[in-house]
Amino acid sequence: MQRTASTPGAGRESAPILPSGIRMVTGAGSLPAVEVDLPAASALVYLHGAHVAQWTPTGQKPVLWMSEHGEFSPTAALRGGIPVCFPWFGPNLTDASLPNHGWARISPWTLTAAAIVGADAVLTFELAGAHRDEAGVAQPVSLRYTVTVGARLTLELMAVNEGDAPLSVETALHTYFAVGDARTTQLLGLADLPYLDRTLTPPVTASSALPVAIIGGELDRVYPMPRVVTIDDVTNERTITIGESDAAQTVVWNPGTVKAAAMGDYGDDEWTETVCVEACNVREQAVILAAGQSHSMTATIAVTPHPQSTQLPPEERIVMERLTSAIHPAETLPTRAIQFGEGNFLRAFVDWQLQQLNKQGLFNGGVKIVQPLAGGLVAMLEEQDNLYTVLLEGKQDGKEVQTHEVITLVNGTVNPYTDYQAYLDLAEDDDIEFIFSNTTESGIVYSAEDLRTDAPHASFPGKLTALLFHRFELGKKGFTLIPCELIEHNGDKLKETVLATAANWELGDAFIQWVNTENTFYSSLVDRIVPGYPKDRAEELCAEFGFEDRLIVKAEPFLLWVLEGPQALTETLPLAQAGLNVTVTDDMTPYRERKVFLLNAPHTTMASLARLAGVETVRDVMLDADFGPLVDKVMYEEIIPVLDLAHDELAAYAESVKERFENPFMHHELASIALNSASKFKSRLLPILLNFHAANATFPPRITLALSAILLTYSGDSAVTVTPVDSADTIAAFHAAYAAAADDTAAYVGTILADTTLWGTDLTALDGLVDQVTSGLISLRDRGVRATLADLTVLA
Repeated sequence: MQRTASTPGAGRESAPILPSGIRMVTGAGSLPAVEVDLPAASALVYLHGAHVAQWTPTGQKPVLWMSEHGEFSPTAALRGGIPVCFPWFGPNLTDASLPNHGWARISPWTLTAAAIVGADAVLTFELAGAHRDEAGVAQPVSLRYTVTVGARLTLELMAVNEGDAPLSVETALHTYFAVGDARTTQLLGLADLPYLDRTLTPPVTASSALPVAIIGGELDRVYPMPRVVTIDDVTNERTITIGESDAAQTVVWNPGTVKAAAMGDYGDDEWTETVCVEACNVREQAVILAAGQSHSMTATIAVTPHPQSTQLPPEERIVMERLTSAIHPAETLPTRAIQFGEGNFLRAFVDWQLQQLNKQGLFNGGVKIVQPLAGGLVAMLEEQDNLYTVLLEGKQDGKEVQTHEVITLVNGTVNPYTDYQAYLDLAEDDDIEFIFSNTTESGIVYSAEDLRTDAPHASFPGKLTALLFHRFELGKKGFTLIPCELIEHNGDKLKETVLATAANWELGDAFIQWVNTENTFYSSLVDRIVPGYPKDRAEELCAEFGFEDRLIVKAEPFLLWVLEGPQALTETLPLAQAGLNVTVTDDMTPYRERKVFLLNAPHTTMASLARLAGVETVRDVMLDADFGPLVDKVMYEEIIPVLDLAHDELAAYAESVKERFENPFMHHELASIALNSASKFKSRLLPILLNFHAANATFPPRITLALSAILLTYSGDSAVTVTPVDSADTIAAFHAAYAAAADDTAAYVGTILADTTLWGTDLTALDGLVDQVTSGLISLRDRGVRATLADLTVLA
C-alpha cells in the first residue's frame, strides 16, 4: 500500500468523503466514531483517543475486548480495545498528577482520510501538534495513526517532533484481546526471552522456558518483541498473532483477581475474558526525536481458527455438513409464486409465511426467486439446494422466543443476467399466480432508458413488463402482484411504472387493457425487523443446528402485513386463516399511520432525548427508570388520542410495540434511529404535534421536548456531546441560526421553527410553540434530560 510522505497536520481535510462500508456513527457515551462494515471484517474506532474498540473478521468472534464497566466520556480513557499510549507509558515519571499513559488516548483526534483499498478499509487519524496537556504545557508533537481494517488489522502510529528541541517519547498500542477463558489461554513465542516483571518492587528481570499462562495473579511483563507473539485462545478454538512489528518491545498484562476488583472500570471477573499484548517502545527503548524528525511503529494482528483435531480417529471427528437436500430432504411442490429479490427480508418475511401456509395445507406451492440485480445471492442459494434457516428471536405475548426452521419452499432460482430465456420461461407456467418483490425503495422507478430489446432490462419495472408481455402473448391469465418495497401505495406505483414502460415500448392497447383487467396490484405495508445474517454467532448457531448454513436469516417473531385491495386475496392467500398477523383492507391508511405514529414516532422521540443522557439502545430505553415511562406516556397520552382508530386496537398495537422494543436479542442503537432526525420529526412527530394542538390548544409536552432536543443537538453548541448525522445543508442551517442568535436562545428557536424548508410550514405561527421549545432547550442544556423529564406535567 502506498502512503503519502506528508507530515501529520499538513493539508488535513476536516470531513473526508466516506466510501461505502465506512460511516460516522455515535458510539457509547455519545462519542463520535467511525464504523467499518465490509465483507472481510467490521470495526469501530472512536475519535476519542483514535481508539479501536472493535475488530471482527467475518466468521470470527470479536477479537478485541471492551469492559462492560468502562466509562465513555470525552475526558476518560476507554477501558479495552486498543488505547494509544503516548508520549509516556504508565505514570509520568516526573509529574504523577499527569494522566496515566499520556494524553493521546484522551484527546479528540480527527479522521482525515478514509479509503477502500482492495478488500480493506484504510482510516487515517491525526492529532495536531502543539497539543496542550492537562497542566497546560505545550507538547509540540503531531501524530498520524493509520488503521487498516480487513481480514487482518494493521496499525501504524507516526509521531513528528514539530518543536525546536529533541524530545523523548514512549509509544504503546495497549491492545486488549478477547479470549474465551484467560485461564485456558497461553501466550507463545516468549519462552526463554528475558522479561522485566513489573509486579515486583523493584521490578526484577527473569525468564521462563514455559509458555506464559494466566492463573489469577497480576501479570505485567516487558519482553523484547519477538517476530510473532501467538495467543492460543483454546476456548474459542483459535490463535491470534501479533507480528510484522518494528516495535522494540511487547508488554503482556492481565490484572488478575485482586487488581481487577480494585479497578472501578473493570469487573471483578473480567480478568478471565482478556489478555493484553502490546507493541511498544518504552523506558530504555523510548524514542529520541530530533527537531523535525518522525518515527513510526507498526503492528499487524491476524486470527486463525484451530485446525480440526488430528488426535481423534476419523470416525470420531466432527465434520459440519453444508445444509443441502442430502441432510434435509424436502418435497418439491408446484411453483405458485415468482419472487423478485433474494435478500434477507423477503426470505424471512414472505417465504417464511408461505411456508407456514404449506405446513397447514393452505398453499401447497413453492417459489422461484429471480435475482433482480447483476450481483446477488442466487448462486449461494443453489449451492444449498435453495434451503436456508430462519432464526426467530425476541419477545412475543410476554414470552421469550428462540426458534429456528429450515425454509424448504424455494423451488429454484433464475438469474436473468446469465439465462434470460429461463426468466421469460416463467411466464409459461400456469401454476404461477403470485409475484412478490422487494427491490429497495428505488426499485419501483420508471426508466425511459429501458429498451424493449434489452435482455435483461436494467430496471425492475422493465423486467416485470417484459415478463407480463410474454405472458400476455401466450394468452394466459394474469398475476396477483404484491410489492413489499417501503414506499406508500407501492402497488399503485408499480402498476404505474409498468403502464409507462408499456407505453414507451408501444406494446399496444390490448396489452394495457390486459394489465388493467387481468392483473391485480395490491399495495402492502410490511413490518418485521430482520437483522439478517448473524455473523457474530454463525459458528455457534451452526453447531446448534447440526449443519453449516451460510444463509441464516435472523428476524424478530413479530410480523404485520397489511394488504390493500380486493378481499378475494383472503381466499387465494389465506394468511390470516393460518394465524398470521395479516389484514386485507380497502384502505391501509389507518394501519400505515398506526405504524408510523406508534412505532416510528416513539423511536424518534426516545432517540432525540435519551441519547443526550448517554442511553445507547432501544432496549436500554425501555429498562430505564426515566425513559421507559416516557415511551409509555408518549404513546398513550400524546399519540393515541389523536389517531383515527379504535382505542383498544391502538392500545393492543402499542403493547406489542413496547414488547418489541424490549427484545433482549436485538441491539437496536439509538444512533442509527437518530439519523436525519429533523426530517423524521417532520414526517413522524409533527403531524401528532399539530393534531394535538388543534384538539387541545396546547402542545404535547414530551414530543415538543423532543423537538427541543433536536434543536439542541443540531445547534453545534460545544457543550453538546451528541453528534447529529444529517445532510450538510441541514446541519449548516442549524449552526448558522445558532451562531447568528449568539446567546439569544429564543431567537435561534424562532429562526429554525420559521424555516419552511425544514418543516413544510412556518411553525412560529403556532402561538406559544417558540416559548415552549425554547424553555425545553434551555432546561435540557442547563439541567439535563432527566431533571427536565421529572418536571414535565401533562398539559392536555
